Amino acid sequence: MSKTSWMIKLLRLVLKKTYGKWILHHYDVHLKGYENIPIEGPFLIIGNHSHTYDSLFLSASMPLHIHWVMGAYLFKIRFLHHIFDTLLQGIAKQQGKSDLQTIKGMRTRLNEGGVVAFFPEGTRTWDGESIPVNNATAKLIRIFNVPVVIVHFEGAFGSKPRWTLKRRKGPITIRVVKVIQKEELHHKSVEEVAALVNTHLVHSYDEWQQEHHIPYVSSTKALGIENILYACPTCHSFSTIQGEMNKFTCISCKSQWELNEYDEILPLVGSSSYTTIATWHNWELSYVKELLNSDSKTPLFNLDDGVLFQQASPTQLILLSKDFSITATSKAFILQVNTFEMVEPPFNDKKIVFYFDDINSIAINAKSTLEFSHGNTIYRVRIKSNQSILKYMELYQLHQKMIIKESV
Repeated sequence: MSKTSWMIKLLRLVLKKTYGKWILHHYDVHLKGYENIPIEGPFLIIGNHSHTYDSLFLSASMPLHIHWVMGAYLFKIRFLHHIFDTLLQGIAKQQGKSDLQTIKGMRTRLNEGGVVAFFPEGTRTWDGESIPVNNATAKLIRIFNVPVVIVHFEGAFGSKPRWTLKRRKGPITIRVVKVIQKEELHHKSVEEVAALVNTHLVHSYDEWQQEHHIPYVSSTKALGIENILYACPTCHSFSTIQGEMNKFTCISCKSQWELNEYDEILPLVGSSSYTTIATWHNWELSYVKELLNSDSKTPLFNLDDGVLFQQASPTQLILLSKDFSITATSKAFILQVNTFEMVEPPFNDKKIVFYFDDINSIAINAKSTLEFSHGNTIYRVRIKSNQSILKYMELYQLHQKMIIKESV
């Protein structure tokens, strides 16, 4: 059994009764289907991931303590390390790749009779559409052989999409949609487990909004929209969308749109066949995919301004530069460093090329920071907040899918 001290347990209880109660009220969080949750562990909780505070909402609303699987970078931030490691007893995971140590940590907590929660997508959705679990996640669920509680965070994307800094006024519902008993997983193949989980897990904000038509009100709904809408469907230019208040404009072709309280896109100047963030984003992905066939030496994007370039060691983040630019070709990320922060930087040249073939994993974590593993080293790149880091990750992911397809 867990050896958590009485002091830690008391502190958790106090936080749940004070801050936890406040945050549920402040964000207008409602609970549905909680009577179906097992009264004791061990069991898993999985759900769609839309809001910064999804894990806080769930932890605050549950009588049992939840051991969250969370980004390993959080444990490297000095003032947060003791909170996530000692108080919350979280389980570190390197985003973007499988981690045997993470699996061992999850197994340990479950063997102690604990509750372990994670988001199979590994990161928050950018457009409100969740990604189905893959066979690797399904295999993990089957190996643990414990009940699986599946929840939906309904309206969480409308309350605060990943790409904005401003909250909108509107309700959030945590709905327990299914509790899969461990007996239901017996004698099922990995593919059958994945199908069972996805039947209940996959969530679409667009479909949910069309059915419920719930307003999420703010005078700055379009603020930060350039982080997700990084290409203009009218003139096909990159990094030219700018959001202000509830409107956003392409500074290249002057097309303009409005985002209403139901997250519908309404054309004001020019026309558009994309009526939601998700449909526009789907077009962006298809456009970037087309560009992958272009000359591998030609930059695909305009230069973005870098504000943070770090190298991750096992215990800390090492600052390399705060003054650089970044672009990409169809084969690589290209950084041009103006000034290094260290006397002896780990690079011989100020122009640094990270070829996709040498990148093992990639993810976007807090404050839209691109984190990727190049060879045996983890790097973190952050650009200005009004420029989209998402296009870089999606370019790499599409490149990898193309490579896999060609090899089959």
